[in-house]
Amino acid sequence: MEVRIRAKNIVVRYGSVTALDSFSTGIPRGIVGILGPNGAGKTTFIKVLLGLVQPQSGEFTINGRGSVQDPRDMVGYMPENDCLMGSMNAFELVSYMGGLSGMMRDEAIQRSHAVLDFVGIGEERYRNVGTYSTGMKQRVKLAQAIVHDPEILLLDEPTNGMDPDGRKDMLELISDIGRTGKTILVSSHLLHEVEQVCEHVKIIDGGKLIREGAIKEILMPEDGRYKLKVRGTKEGIRKFCKLLRKEHGILRVTDEGSQAEIIVKNVRASGYILGCVRESGVQLRYYRPDLLSLEDAFMETFTGGDASGD
Repeated sequence: MEVRIRAKNIVVRYGSVTALDSFSTGIPRGIVGILGPNGAGKTTFIKVLLGLVQPQSGEFTINGRGSVQDPRDMVGYMPENDCLMGSMNAFELVSYMGGLSGMMRDEAIQRSHAVLDFVGIGEERYRNVGTYSTGMKQRVKLAQAIVHDPEILLLDEPTNGMDPDGRKDMLELISDIGRTGKTILVSSHLLHEVEQVCEHVKIIDGGKLIREGAIKEILMPEDGRYKLKVRGTKEGIRKFCKLLRKEHGILRVTDEGSQAEIIVKNVRASGYILGCVRESGVQLRYYRPDLLSLEDAFMETFTGGDASGD
């Protein structure tokens, strides 16, 4: 697996707060999701790569080039916040950003038209950006990030504020860019979107990398993991969970009033579970192997697989 971005023992502190704590990782070619709760260090890591934040210690390389070198020619950045100049039209803004990234004027003009067509701005390119909807602004932010054809893209909450159709279009655009062989780092709190477009995922918390891997591997359910749904009284469901825990690990219990959905592990045969059903007096609604979602994997990373049900 070709590593395009490599970070080693990065430490960033803001006063008494440690945003990145000896953070080390390798970002491969393809679309990579970076996940974590608020304050985990996701945006700080992106700012380090952009040279906007200087770490107290550690080092990183982008395509083999060291952190002391200007990354503008090979990195495109789509920020989370609305930072566009509203008095400029989209064409002026994107071509201006191309110039800031080192492009000659004629090349920046030609590429600006091409990327604005690509993101779907079309004839609206000559309207002032200040009159755009949130979704249109997101498209312009993507256009300015790719105008200079960078090898690395850093996208911070790329679907922020967009309606469902706009989010779908944005994810398709990111997938299309990913198929060109670029490295795209996507920071997002919308896990189902990351699951749709990303090939790899990095989960960080407290400034440390706590889990990483290919999406397919992370979502692959372990042997003996099942999803159950039972119906009954609260006392019956509580008794069922207590009996179940004697033989099987309970990963999660979702209380739905008169019924509960339960994720269990270490199941080798159904006999014990059926016995628990009879003894507790609940009804078994379904019982099947559990297929993970990225949200499941994310939550279990932070809970350690422990669930209540007493």
